[in-house]
Amino acid sequence: MADTAAGEPRKRPPAAVLLCALTVLTAACAGPAPAAGPATSTAAVAASGRLNATDIGWIQLMIAMDDQARRILALAPDRSGDPRLVTWATGVAEDHRHALAALRGLLADAGVADDNPHAGHDMPGMVNAAELRALEHADGPDFDRLLRAALDEHLTQAAKLAGAVQQADADPEVKKLAREVVTTTSDSRRRLPPAGTD
Repeated sequence: MADTAAGEPRKRPPAAVLLCALTVLTAACAGPAPAAGPATSTAAVAASGRLNATDIGWIQLMIAMDDQARRILALAPDRSGDPRLVTWATGVAEDHRHALAALRGLLADAGVADDNPHAGHDMPGMVNAAELRALEHADGPDFDRLLRAALDEHLTQAAKLAGAVQQADADPEVKKLAREVVTTTSDSRRRLPPAGTD
């Protein structure tokens, strides 16, 4: 329901909800800050570095999501029953390799440890342990169906999060990378071969 202020309807955009979630995740996953070291905690850098908590939360979540996506994409050559899907998966995995290098570069430049605070989490866009086991044991059309479902969720969530970061008070380099993520995920979805047309 829209709120009203001075007679004008006010809507809370989905992006704001996503950004709030990123900030909460960052605070919850950061843990206590170490005493010192070349790579400091998320919380310490967010308070003093050029990246804010939302920047770091988005980067760390995207790294966790992309690492998992690459893991399941790597299964396609041995388990898929569709050569076109294998070709697509190979290209998407390469896109993710480039994105991961850029994301990790942003963390390194800010002095934030690349320690995956989201390890073991079950969140939208991430493959949980049960889904991963199912993919690792499936073949042919069953594998293709599971891969499509997992990648559809992953690409959808990645685009939403990247779109939200672009609307936030984010670092310019973070916004630039977020724009690239939106473009790449859209292109990946567009190029996905249709199911069941072997």
